[in-house]
Amino acid sequence: MAQNSKKVIVDPRKAEKRRSMLIRIGAAVALIAIAVGIGLWAVLSNESSTGSASEVTVATDDNAFRVTGAPAGSTPPAVVTVIEDFQCPACAQFEQQFGPVLAELRENPNVAVDYTPIAILDRMSSTDYSTRAANASACVAESTAQNGDFTTWLQFHDKLYAQQPSEGGAGLTDDQLNNLATEAGASNVRQCIDDRQFEDWVADTTQSAGATSTPTVRINGEDVQLSTPEALRDAVLAATN
Repeated sequence: MAQNSKKVIVDPRKAEKRRSMLIRIGAAVALIAIAVGIGLWAVLSNESSTGSASEVTVATDDNAFRVTGAPAGSTPPAVVTVIEDFQCPACAQFEQQFGPVLAELRENPNVAVDYTPIAILDRMSSTDYSTRAANASACVAESTAQNGDFTTWLQFHDKLYAQQPSEGGAGLTDDQLNNLATEAGASNVRQCIDDRQFEDWVADTTQSAGATSTPTVRINGEDVQLSTPEALRDAVLAATN
């Protein structure tokens, strides 16, 4: 005996309603995906233009601030690298003794002076002053040297040494660092200093610099022993030949 079977009748109105609902859901999903994509693009674009917490766009590939009279985009034959810690008394003494010669060399189109601020003396303050000062210098550089002019950064750099705090204390406060930056000509770095925006960059620079003491001075990547400013000048000029 054949089994009875019932023919399923599809209500066309219900089917159309179901198709419309599926279309609306698909459209909503597509709009959400587009919105998420636009939001992600905006975030990435903002980080690219302003610098993320781990990137200082005005620094060289090895995290130095390069000051030179050479044409933009060129690498002069002699590169002097000064690895420094703003908490380091010997670095302040070095700047006092060798600073005029470095200023002279910076004007030579065959020479670049690379300043690499690191933080190896946080233990010598109660507030991680080495890191905070290096971060502040990165804030000033990123804010004022987008055109390759490090004049403001150099003024801030010199002010940090002129008002270097004694070891073992709290160091300059963030307010004081911001005041020095403002005096140097940087007017929009307060939030960057307060948030330690480039703290990770400072840590990366400290590790990659490979310096166990400061100041460390290199000519074309080779450590040099410091004797007199004149000897440094002669060694740098010899490297330009």
